[in-house]
Parts: sequence; C-alpha cells; structure tokens
Amino acid sequence: MALHQTWLSYNNDRYPHYYLCHYLPRSAGRDTLSHSLLKFKQSRQPDLEGWIDCALEIGSDIPLPPGATLVRALHHNETAIPDSPTALDLLGQRLAARWQYQYHPRLLQKARTTRPVKSFAKPQREEELQGIYSVNLAYAASLPQNPTHWLVIDDILTSGTTIRAIIQAIRHPYPDAPISVFTLTRADTTTPTLSLKGQNYQLEQGQDWVLSEPPLPYYSLSRLKIMIQTDTF
Repeated sequence: MALHQTWLSYNNDRYPHYYLCHYLPRSAGRDTLSHSLLKFKQSRQPDLEGWIDCALEIGSDIPLPPGATLVRALHHNETAIPDSPTALDLLGQRLAARWQYQYHPRLLQKARTTRPVKSFAKPQREEELQGIYSVNLAYAASLPQNPTHWLVIDDILTSGTTIRAIIQAIRHPYPDAPISVFTLTRADTTTPTLSLKGQNYQLEQGQDWVLSEPPLPYYSLSRLKIMIQTDTF
C-alpha cells in the first residue's frame, strides 16, 4: 500500500498532505467508498476498523518526529472536542499510540458552530469558516512542552478550506512550527473525459451521473482494506 502525497497551499507556503486513497464526491454519484466513509463517521464496523487499520499500516511513512502533536478538524456542530470519542478521535488516539505522537484535539476550538459546508462553493466555505478556528492557549499552557510539529487529521479533504482555517489558527501562536496534514481520502474533482463505471453509478461522455447498478452486498473487513489499499472502489 502506497501513501499518497500532495501539497496544500496557504499564504504562499506549501504544507504536505498525505492520504490513503481518492474520493469521488457524492455530487458525482454514490459509490462504495462514499458509503464506507459515512459508516466510518458513524463508528460502524467493519469500516471504522478498516480505515484505522490501513492508516496504521502506512503511518510510519509520514515523516513526523516522535512527540509530534496530532489534532483533528472539528465537525460543523462542534466548538470543542466532546467527551465521547468520535471516529476521528479513535483514529488520532491509535496513530498516537502506535507512533509515539501526542494526541491533543482540545488544542483546537471554534468560536461557534457552523453550517455544513460540503454543499457550498469555495467562496462560501471560506466565508463560513473565516476566523472560526483558534488554538486554546489555556490548554496549550497546561502541556509539558510546546508543540514543535503538528499533524492535522480529517476524514476527507475536498477544497481544503477547513484545513487552511486550521493552519491559520495554528500559525498565529506558532508561526514557525511545521504543519502536515493527513486525511483518509482526497476528493477527485477532475471532470472525467471518458466513460467511467462504479458500483452504483455510471458516467457517460457528455451526460450526468446516473444509477447503473444496485448496491453490492456488504463487504468484509479484509475486502474493505483491499479496496482502500489498492484505491479501487
């Protein structure tokens, strides 16, 4: 399984972004991957364990020093991390335990809840998230040492607006600390030029996405991991 890498630009700087596989937004058609990611967010099996297992298998390929600080993006209806761990919290905890990182999701906070931005155009996303994130300086002061390298985790990267908002928040008190990004998937927004088929959708040249097949029977943990590892949904 190869770890994918690209770069996220913000204020003339580039930040490494690592991810497991590519994601086709639901606006382009529903497939097994979108179905699995939804179940991951709901902490349902085998998806929760499948995505976390694959992340752990390639975690050593992310060039982070021991003791790096992990934080996660907050959901639209969160202003701080809840007491009950979400799927992203479980992912962060497992990554930290395996690779000797420090998982401190409470370092991030939001000024208010936000509207879901997944259906927004990029300018609307930027307006909705402008100035929302900040670092909880009181929590940071309670840590034994200042964060020296950050890893921001999320499930899906689409436009990158949320991650840029988080980078902006981190950069204010920590202007020189390196920041990396890890997500389970990266949205593929390129318009295909050939006919493509998936489990539940089909794109014909010059036409919209249409339902092509009924959903497949559900998959096992091993089958899910193979699909993630080979990027073949």
